[in-house]
Amino acid sequence: MTTLGTGLSLTAFALWLVAATAEAADLPANLDDDKSGHVEQRIDRAWEFTVAPYFVAANIVGTAQVGRLPSTDVDVSTGDIIENLHFGGMIHAEALFQQRFGAALDIAYMKLGSSTDLLRTGGRARVGAKQLIVETFLSYRLHNSDTSYVDVFAGGRYWDVTLDLNVTGSIAGSFTTARGDNWWDPVIGLRGFHRFGEKWSINARADIGGFGAGSDFSWNVQGGAGYHINETWSAHLNYKVLSVDYDNGKSGNSSFEYDTITHGPLLGVMAKF
Repeated sequence: MTTLGTGLSLTAFALWLVAATAEAADLPANLDDDKSGHVEQRIDRAWEFTVAPYFVAANIVGTAQVGRLPSTDVDVSTGDIIENLHFGGMIHAEALFQQRFGAALDIAYMKLGSSTDLLRTGGRARVGAKQLIVETFLSYRLHNSDTSYVDVFAGGRYWDVTLDLNVTGSIAGSFTTARGDNWWDPVIGLRGFHRFGEKWSINARADIGGFGAGSDFSWNVQGGAGYHINETWSAHLNYKVLSVDYDNGKSGNSSFEYDTITHGPLLGVMAKF
């Protein structure tokens, strides 16, 4: 989720330094005798943490090719995913140091499954799909003010996609097969945030990746608005579009291609402390 992070410009840093110097002047000569906790509080404020569970009402369109099977169109709606969802979870977490340097981790996982009866033989076919996307980034704040910031970030996006088929009682007998692949995409991007008054904010993020190191190419854009309940809690509604074009370059049963766009509204709740 891209609504996360904070920073200091040179002007803000100067103001902070003046305030810190004035506060230090009020400390007693013997810091060991200070019971006010000023030093500990200032150290705590050097770090800021954010945790944000979220949900994407995803739609997946594109093509996929597995093994010796021909390339197949993919058109999975949000309703299809919800109907066939066995398990899913999405969470974003960040740490920010000195309002300048950040690190982020984002995990999105879903497991889908459906089954159908084989009327001719009385058997059953079960189809499953698992997708894990993990993003890890380091960020640097290019601009910061009381109401807005701009970050540049770089890192990686890990994909793990598996398609499996379990058949019992068919003409060919019973069998289980699974095909898929996993890969890392290097990623670079930019994101921004602006707050209107005490309650409302907007945010945006864009990145590109892959470059042939993992996928041939990958890109992501998202943006939306946030409502700030208080200084700790806020709710965010974005629209997210994530594209990937991957081909493992193999042939025969080992062949795997995944060229899709996943898009949909993203709803999240964020806690900052």
